[in-house]
Amino acid sequence: MPQQFWIEEYRKKAALPNPVAQSGRGNQFEAVEFLYVVKEVVELLDLRPAHNLLDVGCANGLLDIVLSACCHDVLALEPVKELAELARQNLAHCRNVRIEAGHGADIPSPDGSFDRILMLEVVQLVSPDEIRKVFHELRRVARPGARILLGSVPDARCKDAFLGPYLEGVRTASHLSEGQKSEILARNASAHWYDAADLAAWWRDLGGKAERHPLPAGDPDAGHRFNLVVSLQG
Repeated sequence: MPQQFWIEEYRKKAALPNPVAQSGRGNQFEAVEFLYVVKEVVELLDLRPAHNLLDVGCANGLLDIVLSACCHDVLALEPVKELAELARQNLAHCRNVRIEAGHGADIPSPDGSFDRILMLEVVQLVSPDEIRKVFHELRRVARPGARILLGSVPDARCKDAFLGPYLEGVRTASHLSEGQKSEILARNASAHWYDAADLAAWWRDLGGKAERHPLPAGDPDAGHRFNLVVSLQG
């Protein structure tokens, strides 16, 4: 189960008026950047009309509006009930999408249910102890030859170079209240950063091959995050 800290943080996102911000993307994302994220997901997953897709941590379901048109059906999991309700509203006209309350460590599906799996901006919310449990669960529900995208993972190799100046900028920002500064600092203290080589090694143990991909050049997080694409043996 996700940490209670992150459940509360994403409840706050659900109350925001901007659907892109509700979806978990930062306030710096505009429509064009968001659509490039969708494009990247479709391409890296190699998503096709016959595929069954699992979206772990779907937030308010914005991406699944598009992804549902690219595949056979979608199971969208979201542990925050307020976001799951928004997803149901947003995806009401997508007949091949099902929204369930749930998370990556306990997926309500039989073994070998999915051809493609997406976890976008979710890995940083999961501790190293829990992430390996999540990987085992993803492996369980994946079909032979499945493809998994761990999207926008904070890069441990860039953590010090990025986070030090960023947090100093937050602490000295005149346009932020002390409460806002405290919230930003708490979020960053609770986030988990990963080395792509470690994640790839864990997937090798599960019979998968993992490749690191950069984020698109225009992505606001391109300098300190990466995508990891996992291909499972057929």
